[in-house]
Amino acid sequence: MTIYYLDTSVALRALLGHSPSAALWIDRTTADHEHTVVSSRILRTELTRVLRREGLPVALRDEVLDVLSLVPVTEGVLAAAEAIEKHVKTLDAIHLGSVIAAGLDATIVSHDANLLAVAAHLGYRTLDPVRE
Repeated sequence: MTIYYLDTSVALRALLGHSPSAALWIDRTTADHEHTVVSSRILRTELTRVLRREGLPVALRDEVLDVLSLVPVTEGVLAAAEAIEKHVKTLDAIHLGSVIAAGLDATIVSHDANLLAVAAHLGYRTLDPVRE
């Protein structure tokens, strides 16, 4: 089984229709029972905030959230995020901290070049379905 960790940059592009390739990747990957897609609980908050900013129904987030599992934001996640030495934005650090704290052997799926670079530095496989 392959575990993929979905970052907000890909989830939003798929949800808002900005990247057909991201939407197709999510649809195909979550439909395949050989794959598991996870993200941080922070994804729900990030999607909610963007949908509110754009004046779109918050319920749209369920199109993404209903097909993946969420890692809770715990003290362990925050401590793992704080321990990342390379520069990465706070929410991106929480995403990476979620993978680290959960002990996931996951491929990090993002469209954020810096997050992907830090993930690779930490030893994770990476994937950008927006560019592929």
